[in-house]
Amino acid sequence: MKTQVVSTSLGPVEVSMAGPVGGPVVLAFPGGHSSAGTPLGSDLYTNLGFRVLAFSRPGYGCTRVGPLMAAEFVSAVAEVCDGLGIGEAAATVGISFGGLQAVHVAVALGHLAPRLVLHSCAPSTLPYPDSRLEAATGPLGFSSGTQRLTWRAIRAMTSSDRGLRLMMSTLSTLPVDSWWHTWTPADRASARATFAAMGSGSGFVTDLRQGAADRAYYRHAVLRSVPCPTLVTASRHDRGVAFEHAEDFVQTIPRTHLVDTNAPSHFYWLGPDRQALSDAIHDFIVD
Repeated sequence: MKTQVVSTSLGPVEVSMAGPVGGPVVLAFPGGHSSAGTPLGSDLYTNLGFRVLAFSRPGYGCTRVGPLMAAEFVSAVAEVCDGLGIGEAAATVGISFGGLQAVHVAVALGHLAPRLVLHSCAPSTLPYPDSRLEAATGPLGFSSGTQRLTWRAIRAMTSSDRGLRLMMSTLSTLPVDSWWHTWTPADRASARATFAAMGSGSGFVTDLRQGAADRAYYRHAVLRSVPCPTLVTASRHDRGVAFEHAEDFVQTIPRTHLVDTNAPSHFYWLGPDRQALSDAIHDFIVD
């Protein structure tokens, strides 16, 4: 995806814009290991006529604002939108680890988030990653000093069907053999394109700080402050983010609707239930 860098008082911020010219804007905040240039199902929105303005969060892509937490990055989001002439948006969307940033935008910038959508997001008030082992090993494999080698190996592995199947097994609670046949060649190509465009930069370590258990009370206070209707989508088959986070969002955010996507993996935009997810997005934002 083509990206551009916008100057702000906090530093340069990388964004991408996709979708029909003149369409209503949706702000999107990609998750961990992802930037504005990473394909993460934005066509779910562009196919509905929306323009998707995606941000590289602090530490990812070409955004250079230092290790800012989600609340600290909100003013840069506002400056980018002002600079691009975007005075309002149809919704703000968070994906996986990008959910907390979307929540902060919804709390602070209501004109850009009359609706909030959280796709397979964490952390909720629960800590994330979901296991102590993942929390301990994440900084080792995905620190700014090691992440290039890690992603080089992942890109090489996922270039083959066998390697892609192996990688997807880490993102699904189901045996890959039980659902692999439901993915079309286009789905597999999309998954490869996503892995090919991933990188952790210095952002993943910051994400881990924001998901820590000792920030649970803070996250609870922020989530309770969300003023707009919220759509939470998640799958019980997602091994990347436990379904308990979606249930926690529903219990904590005041006006929330939960949709179980039944997606076979963390890549919620791929698979046979994609149309049902598209319909849920349409019904939530348009109606």
